[in-house]
Amino acid sequence: MLKSFFRFTEKSKVENQQIRTYFNECMDPINRSNLFMLRKVCMYTSLSLVFLPILASFIMEDYRITFAHLMIVALLCVYFFINLYIRKHEWDISTHVTGVTCGIFYFTLCFSFILMDTVAFPNSQCIWTPMIIVVFPMVYIDRMYKYGIEELIVIIAFIILSYTQKSEIHFSRDMYTILAAYVLSMLSAQIVLEMRSREGLAMIELKKISSLDKLTHVLNKGALLQKIDDFYFKKDADVVCAMCVIDLDDFKQVNDNLGHSTGDLLLERVGQLLIDGFRSYDIIGRYGGDEFVVFMPNMTDITILQMRCRTLQMFLTDFSVGNGKPFSVSIGAIIDEGNHSSEDVFRMADDALYKSKIRGKNCCTTWVIEKNKYSNKPLLLLISNGKTDGAAELYRNENDRFEILSAFTADDGLRYISQYHSLIRLIVLETYLENRESEIVINYVKTREGFNRLPILAVADTEENSYMAKDLGADEVLMTDTPKEVYRDIIGNLIGM
Repeated sequence: MLKSFFRFTEKSKVENQQIRTYFNECMDPINRSNLFMLRKVCMYTSLSLVFLPILASFIMEDYRITFAHLMIVALLCVYFFINLYIRKHEWDISTHVTGVTCGIFYFTLCFSFILMDTVAFPNSQCIWTPMIIVVFPMVYIDRMYKYGIEELIVIIAFIILSYTQKSEIHFSRDMYTILAAYVLSMLSAQIVLEMRSREGLAMIELKKISSLDKLTHVLNKGALLQKIDDFYFKKDADVVCAMCVIDLDDFKQVNDNLGHSTGDLLLERVGQLLIDGFRSYDIIGRYGGDEFVVFMPNMTDITILQMRCRTLQMFLTDFSVGNGKPFSVSIGAIIDEGNHSSEDVFRMADDALYKSKIRGKNCCTTWVIEKNKYSNKPLLLLISNGKTDGAAELYRNENDRFEILSAFTADDGLRYISQYHSLIRLIVLETYLENRESEIVINYVKTREGFNRLPILAVADTEENSYMAKDLGADEVLMTDTPKEVYRDIIGNLIGM
């Protein structure tokens, strides 16, 4: 018998822990369920107020409509408009507001029933108050201690009015009925909560399983986008976030040369590295066949972001399937300081990835995207390290019509193009930039869909750079010693394209 008692105790602990987990993980569906049940209770109570008095008038000779009935009618009228608002703004209503809205309705309805059972019919056995006490835990979802406190408040109010309005014998019977209803209510509340918690947690587990990519164990595309959208729906404007778009280099060749089973092993390895290398609350998912996305809330440090990306690349080079060739990934990562939309953040991270792809394999491009400084005035982008007077010439001739945006490196220039491409009317590029940077810019703009409409004026310091710019597709190429009048006319022609 002692063993059975311990088993029962352990089982009760497990069930109570399950209920606590249910409230911790399922508050959003609990809120929506309570708001839905609020509408249902209002609707069915309204129907009852129509049909029950008709039925009572046939059965009971002394039945009459009382002021308590009128209170219920007034309450339902008020909550009719509240429910209309709730239906339109259900996703915006917090847990606290949900609790207050449902609580006020419950206490007001209970008080109406108390008046009906005590003041309106002092010579009758109480009916409605015990009924609502028993039914309450089956309708609304709440924690056990809140059930207990809320119903005790109702019982105390009922006892006070019953004591003052009824005879001693009626009062004693009401006391027994209301206390029995309270015991039954607490028992039913525990049973209902156990059932709801099992079903709620089972649904969460099922959603987790259905939202995971079976091969890589990260989120699939649908779940990934949904979680990011949910975060953006709730986030404050000043919250800084980061996003990485990761693409496996030469993945098609891995499948073609080493087989799809090797490709699957590689994808599985990348998924595990992402899970291990990023924070537990980062949103990690497989966006496409060999493309992954990591969204990082509250990531503000570009150094930490770069370190995580480099660590992923480093660990992947250690992965081998026996052919002796290292695997690699290209990454585009951005930190958004400007409260852009989730679509814009993904697009700019994808633009950063495209730059990494142009630079070669196993590359990582990281940008910090500023708040939008320009919204209406057209932009002229000058990419120059300041060795010529190109910027001064632009300012002299075009500053009245355009905003001049200066970038001192190719990386800054491409970041500006990604962020402000819809406003940029012309790119002026000085092609003597070191490390093939000018070549990367022209190749990037002219091969990237969405940017290739942007005209490029290349300013070359040597014939070799001039030929290179022409071959890559620059719209016009001028030498650094071109007369200012020609320089100005060419700019005017390109802006009018």
